[in-house]
Amino acid sequence: MGAAKDAPKGAGIDPSFWRGLTQQRLSRRQALGAGASVASAAWLTSRAADAGASGLANAGVGTKQWWKKQKLHHEVNFANWPYYIDVLNGQHPTLDHFTATTGIKVNYEEVIEDNASFYAKIRPSLEAGQATGYDIMVMTNNNPELGYLIQLGWLVPLDHALTPNFEKYAGPLVVNPPFDPGNKYTMAWQSGWTSVGYNSSVVKDPGDSVQLLFNKKYAGKVGMLDDPFELGSIGLLALGIEPAKSTESDWAKAAAKLQKQKSDGIVAAYYDQSYIQHLKNGDVVISQCYSGDIFQANLNSKYRDLVLMVPKEGIMIWTDNMIIPLHAANPLDALTCMDYFYSPITQSVVEYYNDYICPVPEAKQQLLHPTGWNKAALKAMDAEIGLPTSVTADSLDVFPDAARIKASLPYYPFKNQDEITAWTNLFLPIIQGA
Repeated sequence: MGAAKDAPKGAGIDPSFWRGLTQQRLSRRQALGAGASVASAAWLTSRAADAGASGLANAGVGTKQWWKKQKLHHEVNFANWPYYIDVLNGQHPTLDHFTATTGIKVNYEEVIEDNASFYAKIRPSLEAGQATGYDIMVMTNNNPELGYLIQLGWLVPLDHALTPNFEKYAGPLVVNPPFDPGNKYTMAWQSGWTSVGYNSSVVKDPGDSVQLLFNKKYAGKVGMLDDPFELGSIGLLALGIEPAKSTESDWAKAAAKLQKQKSDGIVAAYYDQSYIQHLKNGDVVISQCYSGDIFQANLNSKYRDLVLMVPKEGIMIWTDNMIIPLHAANPLDALTCMDYFYSPITQSVVEYYNDYICPVPEAKQQLLHPTGWNKAALKAMDAEIGLPTSVTADSLDVFPDAARIKASLPYYPFKNQDEITAWTNLFLPIIQGA
């Protein structure tokens, strides 16, 4: 989640107001129950069996020849999560600049609250071979729905000959991701980490391991996330196993370790995004956490003691991805818009507002030394938000160094619905059980 920046001194307004951060954008990770059921094993299998027929109907979509035939319609319909793009005086400077320079109107809708419910909304149209009404959608890789869209052939393959900014400026964390080799279907919007957070004023010797979450010394003061994907991943890391390389037998061992953590009374509760308030209040002193929440908290002097750990076992990285659904009405406009956000100038404005992991490393220099239209935009946003752009530019949470990039680990890439069911059958009962 983007960082809440301090309001101008004396303004008397909660800084979260400036950014709409009273809302919970990360609720996408709470949707596993719906995610696991929205496409049952039988349904997914039957759709896979029909892939041949649908493939014939959509033959050639996304090929070089197909893209050459596409024309600009000067309109694009963009579906994104709430509070996930730059805002100034109720407008989006990046979108306004895009329209002014390309003539492409953007119908921008903040309609994605979680991956599962949005997938359930668009699935009937795609299944019927119809347009969803969107040309760009943003979906996360650590929930199953993006995988469903790829497996079922419901996304348009991208022509990277038409994405010069992406080819030149995309950073190492978003190029050739394991869930989409070669970025055939996806271009990252923003990324974040899930790790361990702790209160350094209480936890004096945290070490550098996820084992801190399992330390009986802090029994009743440890928070865990209520998302089985995140819970299972941290359990695997605690066993020294990289989630992406794990097996079902590893999952069972991780579930046993997490169950013992619970039985030993170490876990205070399994939280949704509300964990951050409990960490701030001192109800818990250690918790699984999202990097953006710790960044936000640190901007308030009251919460400077909250620390994001980069464990020696690794830190889980997730990515929200721009994709073009099959049957999109304006695919060339969509691809043009997607590539626009890989300009360092453009991304500097988005990142100053969002403060997630930036997909464009060169945006850092643009934050420090603007050279184009972003200069006026950043100055105006600073006047409203009241924080130097260097705070964003100098943060390892936004522009990670080589060590943090190396430590970033992908989630397990589920191969089929049976694997998703096996995973959830192991980890969901830990969260839901008494």
